[in-house]
Amino acid sequence: MFFKKNETVLTFHTSGSQQKIDLFSPRYGNQQLLPNWYRTISKDPNAVTLRSCPAFADLHKNSIGIPLWTDMTISYKGNRVTRINAPYMYPDMIQPHHEDQWGAGFANSFNVKILSPWYVTANRDTPFLMHDAVWHKESLDEYQVLSGIVNFKYQHSSHINMMLPISKEEKTVELKAGTILAYLTPLSETKIKIKTQWETEEKLNSYKFYRFSFNDNDYRKGIKIKENLEE
Repeated sequence: MFFKKNETVLTFHTSGSQQKIDLFSPRYGNQQLLPNWYRTISKDPNAVTLRSCPAFADLHKNSIGIPLWTDMTISYKGNRVTRINAPYMYPDMIQPHHEDQWGAGFANSFNVKILSPWYVTANRDTPFLMHDAVWHKESLDEYQVLSGIVNFKYQHSSHINMMLPISKEEKTVELKAGTILAYLTPLSETKIKIKTQWETEEKLNSYKFYRFSFNDNDYRKGIKIKENLEE
């Protein structure tokens, strides 16, 4: 199979039900990624709306959206998750990072990491900004997905790191299947092609992060080793 030289091919690998691929595969480009409320905006060519905003249009034209693959509720009190509920549950569905990792930052929030069932491979060295899908939110203050730069040639997870506001009372965040949780926006000039692929559990496990060093720089060291091997 041949690909264009300047084309980045992202393959989203998953296991389990084929229906997950049919219904909740990552989406790319304007027609796939525009939020549902966009069609309620006036089509009057003289009106100044998001329809004529190049920043909004270019973001959705060039980004990939990662939809939530199941209904999910996250209940919490203070800075601890008390209950997780989803029709499609799997081990370690949520793994929080401890607040020691960011010191005095985010004093009024705590971390929840949702482990994604999608593992992503890329044919080219292409950095992507993974960031909050703010245009697809019903509320802007329930949760915040953290931003970061990812490169799927060297690592393959697409886990969702979010912060929840600390609350004295128990709160529940309700997320619907199909909700776009995060955008992936390429940070270099490239055409994007998306593929989805069903894998056996054994094959999917081969894409998981492999720890081979006593320190925490496995990712950087892995990149250097791979670059040396490709020379």
